[in-house]
Amino acid sequence: MDATAPFRPLMLRATGISKRFDALLALDGFDLDVPRHGLISVIGPNGAGKSVFFDIVTGITPPAGGTIWFNGRDITGLPPNQVAAVGIARTFQTSRLFDNMTVLENVLVGEHTHLHASFWEAVFRTPAMIQEEAAAYTRAQELLRFTGLTAAAGQLAKNLPYGDQRRLEVARAMATQPQLLLLDEPTAGMNPHETATMMTFIARLRQEWGVTILLIEHDMRIVMRISDRVTVLDHGVKIAEGSPDEIRADPRVVEAYLGRPLWLATPQSAAP
Repeated sequence: MDATAPFRPLMLRATGISKRFDALLALDGFDLDVPRHGLISVIGPNGAGKSVFFDIVTGITPPAGGTIWFNGRDITGLPPNQVAAVGIARTFQTSRLFDNMTVLENVLVGEHTHLHASFWEAVFRTPAMIQEEAAAYTRAQELLRFTGLTAAAGQLAKNLPYGDQRRLEVARAMATQPQLLLLDEPTAGMNPHETATMMTFIARLRQEWGVTILLIEHDMRIVMRISDRVTVLDHGVKIAEGSPDEIRADPRVVEAYLGRPLWLATPQSAAP
């Protein structure tokens, strides 16, 4: 972390994370620190191990080695439902919406992790159960207002425009009330306007909801605009880490991207 920057305690610390799939070494001793209220990006060529790391953090796949600490607690190997319960949520590269449920119902699915009523309370519709449901509905409506999807609340998720579907995925993840939000290529498949809108949305999530964000993103112009720090993976190994300016100037990063100059520039049109 930059010695001149204000100290922020760590929310997530990953140390020595390794993962192998048969002969493929997907991650090799990967370390990453994510400070509270930070916006940290992980970048790298296809197959670098970025999504595998997200899968390990969220309990989808166990690591072969290493430790994941969240708010000082070892969460290595916890199943996904327990990872969500401690305050970590994620989105995926491809849509995981419930297509034949409404926009509102999709968000309410995320609220389910915070419903504590027993089976019998649900059956008999006790006052406690009714109160929980009302609170979940209120939170879901608030998230829809924040994402600009209030008018679409009753529409089926599959009928939304692509950019709205991606924001709905984030809203559903936010419904679990996470402290840390992992976004896996949230702008994949978007046009430039949709990309800029999504990046503005992500910046607002941190500013207005106080959520810490860990981002995988291929649009390097956007990454360089919004990230506090950037970590670069190549074939499962961290090859660089630093501020956007430091990463932009690092010859190892340029080599990993085959010298492509596209992301070295940050045109105003791409800024959130």
